[in-house]
Amino acid sequence: MSQYHLSKSNLEWGDGMRLTRFRISNYRNVIDSGWIETTKVTAFVGQNEAGKSNLFEGLYGLNSYVDTNYDPDEDWPVDDWKGKKNSKGSIVSQGYFAFEDEEAEALFEYADDRPIEPENDEEAEEVPAAATPPDGIQLYARRKYGYKTEFFLANEAGELVDLGDLNLSQDKITEWAEECVPRFVLIQDYEFSGAQVELNELKSRRDNAGGAAQVHKLSIDDQTILIVLDLAEIELDDFVAKAQSAEGRTLRQFDKRAASAYLTQQFQALWKQKKVKFEIDVDGPTLNIFAEDEAIGFPVRLNRRSTGFRWYVSFAWKFTHASKGDFQDCVLLLEEPGIHLHHSGQQDLLRVFEDLSATNTVLYTTHLSSMVDKANPERVRIVETDADHHLKVRHGVVSSQSAPMAVIESALGLTSDLSGMLGNRKVLIVEGGTDALILSKLSGLLTTAGKVGLSDHIYMWPAQTSTKVPMYAAFAIGQRWDAGVLLDTDEAGHYAADQIKGMDLKAYAEETGQDFRVLMLGAASGVKKTDVAIEDIFPEKWFLDCVNRAYGLALKLEDLPKDGSSLIAKRIETALKERHARSLKKKDVLKEMLSDFDSWNTLADLPKGTAANAERLFKKINAAFGVDEVEPQ
Repeated sequence: MSQYHLSKSNLEWGDGMRLTRFRISNYRNVIDSGWIETTKVTAFVGQNEAGKSNLFEGLYGLNSYVDTNYDPDEDWPVDDWKGKKNSKGSIVSQGYFAFEDEEAEALFEYADDRPIEPENDEEAEEVPAAATPPDGIQLYARRKYGYKTEFFLANEAGELVDLGDLNLSQDKITEWAEECVPRFVLIQDYEFSGAQVELNELKSRRDNAGGAAQVHKLSIDDQTILIVLDLAEIELDDFVAKAQSAEGRTLRQFDKRAASAYLTQQFQALWKQKKVKFEIDVDGPTLNIFAEDEAIGFPVRLNRRSTGFRWYVSFAWKFTHASKGDFQDCVLLLEEPGIHLHHSGQQDLLRVFEDLSATNTVLYTTHLSSMVDKANPERVRIVETDADHHLKVRHGVVSSQSAPMAVIESALGLTSDLSGMLGNRKVLIVEGGTDALILSKLSGLLTTAGKVGLSDHIYMWPAQTSTKVPMYAAFAIGQRWDAGVLLDTDEAGHYAADQIKGMDLKAYAEETGQDFRVLMLGAASGVKKTDVAIEDIFPEKWFLDCVNRAYGLALKLEDLPKDGSSLIAKRIETALKERHARSLKKKDVLKEMLSDFDSWNTLADLPKGTAANAERLFKKINAAFGVDEVEPQ
């Protein structure tokens, strides 16, 4: 009876298997990391020498792309050196993988030795129905000193499943897993000089190292050039051989032009700061790579470009290779990426991680505040060391140690003094500086007129847009501050609210004796719209007048669309695009708003209805914080 041939090509994957959690133990300074939950992009934040590299190298061995072994002479914890003699069989790495799409069903079809295609009708009748995977089934992998990685099936609770109950073969599961479980790719060194390369000498170094299977033994420069050639679908032996004849050299010209175009395309997908064109130039056996900025129009040898640019080139091509080539659907382990980039380059890099996470799980280490994605606090893991210099990992953005907390506080724009002050105040997180400015102005006018404004006991802490609010909230929750957030009533605001509600609010309430407040602007202010942002506290005509003055226009309310969002800013932006082919930038409008603010000295100066909306909002905020504000009689 014909058997199913085991191969990745037999599977129609969706996003592929995902690593959901892992654990490292008995490895250098990692005695026991505990179970570490992973997301599609996970940042491990900590100071140098905390053990982040040890954590990643230990995890890499679980299912490494290039075969590797744990060596007790090198890897066993030094403060348990006597225990090294019993190291064989000690677990180093463990991990759970979640199945995607039809993967579990495909595994069961492989593992019960069923034929893929019966050879005749009689044989088809003899094929039993495939077993149905139990709900919550997952794959568990572990590796010990002295052994290869073992693979098992586990239930939703992580307990190993009795294969006899499922009529499955352990050998078949292992065979399937070795072929199909995501491989780990560790990238530690991104340095790339960009210097010229003699291709015949490169070929000789590669062959002497043991051929294509041993390229990891070569220098970083050599490895990067081989990646470049591989991405461009240039075979090194063929490329060198073509140099021996006139016809071959002519054909090689076409190869390098196609390669140059492909590398330019791939780099541009990751590098958003300016358009750059690459040119691979080959003269005899000598290969050079030139980079040409579109705005300048003159090629420069890659080794003459900045360290940051060369870092990104190396990273981009290695990552392209990792995510689009042999490494597709792998777990990418990146140590200190972006360290040579300036701030905007690092922000581009975070966006690259987001794109790559569609096909790969991305784990990276950092000690840079600019490499912490403030929009996703759930992705942060803090790496600490205990009194014995052993690694510890905390989920979330709060640490008991100053070094990792300095990274988080810097990411949030906090100094230690400000952090200490906020911890002793009632803190209201707002979406941005504009919100804080507007609310402060309105509160001042109301209190001067004997109305209710924002309590003096409440301090407004501006975030950097609604997408960053969850990180600020996570910090406040972790610090157990007396805090809350005020969010726009729109899609982004609701998303941020959902992220915050998914945090450990039960523990917060138990320790502080109060709930973490999540206030939505629309309900709190009483503005009767589906969507409400800070400018919707004012009459629509006033905000439109500010826009008209900022852009020298004469838009009317009747020019604005009435369908879609009820946010005045979005409706104006739609009209601007349709009628004047331009976008609305609130910073342009803010100047006109501030001009009006300066002319408001009493409540009577406010646009009609603004004072009532603002007072309702402040009363709600004060009540949420338990502050009694009594209006003067």
